[in-house]
Formats: sequence, C-alpha cells, structure tokens
Amino acid sequence: MKTVLMAFQLALASAALTAGFDLSNSLVPKDQILSGGPPPDGIPAILSPKFDTAEAAGWLKGDDEVLGFEWKGKARAYPVRILNWHEIVNDSIAGRPVVV
Repeated sequence: MKTVLMAFQLALASAALTAGFDLSNSLVPKDQILSGGPPPDGIPAILSPKFDTAEAAGWLKGDDEVLGFEWKGKARAYPVRILNWHEIVNDSIAGRPVVV
C-alpha cells in the first residue's frame, strides 16, 4: 500500500512542480520528481474538425477504433488514433456545441 501511495504522490508532485506547489511535506524527494509529459496547453485541441465520408476515409483501417456521437440524426466518428495525439475535439453537431 505504501508503494502505491508513493507512486500516486509522485504523480501529483510531478504535476505540482510546474504549478509551483509547496512540496516540503512530500514523501518523495523533490530531486527525484520528473516531468510527467507535455506542459500545460502542450497538447493542441482540434478546434475545427474536418470529416470524410466512410467511403472516402481510406486512411482508416477496418479495425480502427472510433468514438461515435449522434445527435438529432447527425452522426460523427472520431478516430481514437487521432484523439491519442490531440485528446480533445471541440465540435458542433446539429447546432449543439460538444466536446469529445
């Protein structure tokens, strides 16, 4: 249990380093805390997604995973391999703003 707690605290402390939090009570020494990835706003959102028809999306493979969304008869599919790089899509479907 202590190992899990220390790993969790390490992850929190890593995020805290870039945010300027007080780490004086941390179980993990500050010099052992490393960055956990891109800085804040380091992963660009897709703000104006462009869509292909299923027939025109030849770059997709048959086993590619997508997140699907349907609203008022309008449907969208967001390929997971693109979301892995961008993580967030701001879209509008049938006049309704959505975040994927």
